[in-house]
Amino acid sequence: MPKSVKYLICVDKSEASRVALYFACKKAVKSGGSVEILHVIPPADMQNLFGVADKMREEQRQEAEIVVKSLSESAFQYAGLTPTVQIREGTLGEEIINAALKDNDVNILVLGASPESAGRGKLIKWLAARLGDRLLVPLMLVPGNLTDLQIDELS
Repeated sequence: MPKSVKYLICVDKSEASRVALYFACKKAVKSGGSVEILHVIPPADMQNLFGVADKMREEQRQEAEIVVKSLSESAFQYAGLTPTVQIREGTLGEEIINAALKDNDVNILVLGASPESAGRGKLIKWLAARLGDRLLVPLMLVPGNLTDLQIDELS
């Protein structure tokens, strides 16, 4: 019996993340797979006083929980799926790879590609350069400007 497909979606509060989640949910339903949402909190700047850094970290954690809760609810609305959720703190690219390495069930890494953003493509290039070395799963890029109708047609 073939292994079911597990989609790991790295999200933030962008529209591209919502689009990537919608795409992954539709694909997961068709394949009998599952979805995992990953949100990465950047490390706090340690040059701040520890009390300030702790408060910033707590605020970032609360914001991350709001984002993943909203996206989890969206996944259920889109496809009746209840995704698993991870919130990690660290460098974005490294934490994406670490999350996928930790879970042997992850088959596909999904990222939403914002049509317009400063630094667009840096994470994608960085991940692509490392995926073959450390992580042997496909990287699926979902254009953030796809409509739900376009995604329905693609999936």
